Amino acid sequence: MTRASVFTFLCFIPVLALAAACGGGDDGEPGGASLPEGFPEDLPLYEKATIQVATVHPEGAGFLVSMESEDSTDKVLAFYENELDKEPWQVENVVEIAEQETVIVEFARQDSPEEHGTLAIAAVHVDGQLSSISLQLFVAP
Repeated sequence: MTRASVFTFLCFIPVLALAAACGGGDDGEPGGASLPEGFPEDLPLYEKATIQVATVHPEGAGFLVSMESEDSTDKVLAFYENELDKEPWQVENVVEIAEQETVIVEFARQDSPEEHGTLAIAAVHVDGQLSSISLQLFVAP
């Protein structure tokens, strides 16, 4: 993972966090957002996570998704390391940032490398521990 891709992804984490704080379902409760039209159906999403925010990338070249789970970051990471390393996806790099309790997973579609993404899994210590899952996916035009 290049420094530029890590920096770009980390810049989007506060945007997703702010959107999650402001967003919510139709009933005014947080969470329960749905995926935008065109989101790849074969991209695995953690089943025990609630989608907080899901939107089209600001430049229209992909998607941004923010989720939360009550499961541990280790459990969430194990899921993604396993599921994103199955066809048609492939894990390309995993970087642990221990001091921030964050793991970044870089992945790509095997048959279309222009379709690639970055996933950040971070521990959030508020009323116990949650796992924050932030996904940035770029798709071929």
